[in-house]
Amino acid sequence: MRARAVTLAVAAALAAPASAAAHGRTTAVAVDYEAHAAPLTAPLAGAAAVRVYRTDLALRLTALPGHRIAVLGLLGEPFVRLMPNGAYVNEASLTAAGAGLARRSTASRKPRWRLYSRTPSVTWHDARVHRLPPGVDHGRWSIPVLVDGRRSQLAGEIRRVSAPPPWQLLAIGAAFLAGTGWIVARRSPRLLRSATTAFGVVAAGATLAIAVSFAAASTAAEDVWMESGTELALVLLLLGFMLFGSGDTRALAGGLLGLLALAVGLTDIPVLLHGIVLSAVPADAMRLRARPPWSRGCSSSSTCSSTTRSAGPCWAKPWLSRARRVGSSTARLSRPRDASRSRDRAPR
Repeated sequence: MRARAVTLAVAAALAAPASAAAHGRTTAVAVDYEAHAAPLTAPLAGAAAVRVYRTDLALRLTALPGHRIAVLGLLGEPFVRLMPNGAYVNEASLTAAGAGLARRSTASRKPRWRLYSRTPSVTWHDARVHRLPPGVDHGRWSIPVLVDGRRSQLAGEIRRVSAPPPWQLLAIGAAFLAGTGWIVARRSPRLLRSATTAFGVVAAGATLAIAVSFAAASTAAEDVWMESGTELALVLLLLGFMLFGSGDTRALAGGLLGLLALAVGLTDIPVLLHGIVLSAVPADAMRLRARPPWSRGCSSSSTCSSTTRSAGPCWAKPWLSRARRVGSSTARLSRPRDASRSRDRAPR
């Protein structure tokens, strides 16, 4: 029976995420779970600080000056020890190996401590703070610790947040598709240009709002900053063409803004499929911002395509007209010259 319990504990430890190198910042835009730590009580209160990262549910434990904390693993063994001179990891602990803090090794009753950090703080993924089983939306977690030799525990709650129903998304998309179909069916170049420009402006505003909201989030990684900066630059460039260009140029810029918004909306679909949005604004407000880019992007790109088919490519018109003028002038000049040459060569 004891061997079976040890086997189950080892399997649970090794099933935990193996990397604990980066926490807090991520390229993900939405997740399904959130966890919180309960307020600390004696003897932990005043001796430690604990944090649960919302991006990957990693735990960060810090020992305050003058205190010593040992974290107990799945088998009851100490696998992390926080001392005034730094953090130590038990290389003989399977829990430490499964959390990615130590090399995978066989269990041993005799701890083998290794200096992990010069600061009394450690961050790790713990199997006890993990996803909930199917059909369970709420649970509690606890991790036993020793604080200055006194037994206590870290505790908290974990909750699964469901995504909103998809009927709102489908209704908004159907409305924009119906409006776009009506505009395209009218086959009016003027109406198509105006609609493309209007849809492009709205899509640009939504794209700017989404880029800023994700970049300003405390969880945003450097890749998110670069992606948001690129989106901002493209939107501002195309808005410049819309402000200072001709009617056809504004329509083309509106269509390109629609394509950009469509691409941004497709990459941000997880916002509509997961319950927790990792942005600087509330989740509901972010979903309202995320719906216009893809729907109005489709509308703008569709009306721009119809405008191009009905009126021809706007960038090609000056070159085509110039080519026609040069061709007609060449034809007029070549005919008299050929006639004079034929008269000179004819016998008298």
